[in-house]
Amino acid sequence: MIKAIIFDCFGVVYSDEFGLVYEHFGGDLEKDAEFIEGTFFRASKGQIESGIPEIAERLGITPEDWRSYQDNIRGFNEDLLVYIKELKKSYKIGMLSNIGKRGLAKNMDYSVLEDHFDSIVESAKIGFAKPEARAYEVAAERLGVRLDECVFTDDRPTYIDGATAVGMKAILFEKTKQFIADLEKLLSSE
Repeated sequence: MIKAIIFDCFGVVYSDEFGLVYEHFGGDLEKDAEFIEGTFFRASKGQIESGIPEIAERLGITPEDWRSYQDNIRGFNEDLLVYIKELKKSYKIGMLSNIGKRGLAKNMDYSVLEDHFDSIVESAKIGFAKPEARAYEVAAERLGVRLDECVFTDDRPTYIDGATAVGMKAILFEKTKQFIADLEKLLSSE
């Protein structure tokens, strides 16, 4: 029986449009995929404070240039937040985000997250990052549920694979309407 829904932050609850910013400054997402993934993984594990300085350096810009442009195109997925409020009436709601030491509070209005989520797990604060099993385990533990009682959603297939590997049900997030339809179908089959 499903008791909890766990959401990724960036690309799901909060749109930071990383790809658009990277390409705006002349980056090649495909060519640089390994560098980007490695940089963000180290930040998510708390090994470096943030991946943005390294990414900005690679692009020949300042971190301030990056943040200034990014701030103009990012924000909360308001339609999803409305749906999360409804889900919260029947399910425990969690967030599991790969984020560096600066944390989510440095990137957005944290009170919005606190209003919508029963538990918020930030990878650098626990020392484990998706797709490591322990990251998903901590997210479930903090909600007081077993792994097989959770549905996890993320916009990255690798993190979906990590969730299913530990026994969670998982939905790849592509668009809000698609996610809601997929989740409703899953919940109605329980």
